[in-house]
Amino acid sequence: MRTMNIGKLNRRITFLKLGETEDKMGQTTQGLKEMKTVWASFYPIRGTEFYEVQKIQSRVSHKCYVRYLEGIDTNCYIRYNGTVYAINSVIDVDFEHKMLEIYCYERVNKEEIPDEQ
Repeated sequence: MRTMNIGKLNRRITFLKLGETEDKMGQTTQGLKEMKTVWASFYPIRGTEFYEVQKIQSRVSHKCYVRYLEGIDTNCYIRYNGTVYAINSVIDVDFEHKMLEIYCYERVNKEEIPDEQ
């Protein structure tokens, strides 16, 4: 059983999900909508950890820990410091519904997801 050190949840991230939004003209468009802003441990994967993850998933650049949240999956995105990250995988650590381990990568290609509204 892994315990969560809440002192390391020192970054504010926002979970985003694709949905219908209204633009400035009042028209409905597809865009990213904010789901929830939470405290997280968010850092780039380095060294040996990077090579271990690359064996399983080819596009992972960051790792994130948050308290357990319902509805977070690979269809969600993370915004941190103005950058949007696509989620590769979400792991419920030890199946206890206490902590999520999230692997994600920085959105490089703007066509991957619609712009934020």
